[in-house]
Amino acid sequence: MTPRSGDATPDPDPRPDPHPHPHPHPHPHPGDVAIGPVPDGYRYFRRSIPIAHAFHPDDSTADRAFERARAMLRAWGPQIGAGMRVEVRDTPDGLLPAPEVGLEGRLTARVAGVVPLRAPFRIVAADFDSADWAGFAYEALPGHPERGREAFYVTRAEGLVEFTVMAFSQPAVWYSRLGGPVTRIIQNRYTNKYLLAMAIRPR
Repeated sequence: MTPRSGDATPDPDPRPDPHPHPHPHPHPHPGDVAIGPVPDGYRYFRRSIPIAHAFHPDDSTADRAFERARAMLRAWGPQIGAGMRVEVRDTPDGLLPAPEVGLEGRLTARVAGVVPLRAPFRIVAADFDSADWAGFAYEALPGHPERGREAFYVTRAEGLVEFTVMAFSQPAVWYSRLGGPVTRIIQNRYTNKYLLAMAIRPR
């Protein structure tokens, strides 16, 4: 399985994905499998960043980076690294469980450091046992400013370890519909933060 990469580094103003519907490809990215087919009327995007590359078979750098990235994803590394608060229902002693299918919770962030943004979600896929990829996907629940699904996956193939974020979405509330380009800028900004949070730490 070879992931289809986006830009190698975060791009503050990415161009639309040239392949907006992922599933015609014979070997889809595991994150695309996790979010499922893209419904009509939804915007799809995918962004990737390399986090390690081993150029020699005896180099264990990529293996170590992959395992650290897997552990970070189990610990909600992209979201926490992006400055979000992750709240999960019915967790004893305030412990944050690893993503698992059916788990519901809420992400809380502050836009421009001031305006609170709350995003309820439900985990729809959690893959942490594969030898060559790991990650999870969630769907937006009522109260989220967007409808859709988003996935966060680390993959390795031929010595290259990449972290990828992919999603399909459309506005769900009046302010996200009116926001238009502003909403997309905010989404791009947090995607950049997810990518950088995973790229900097797993080495």
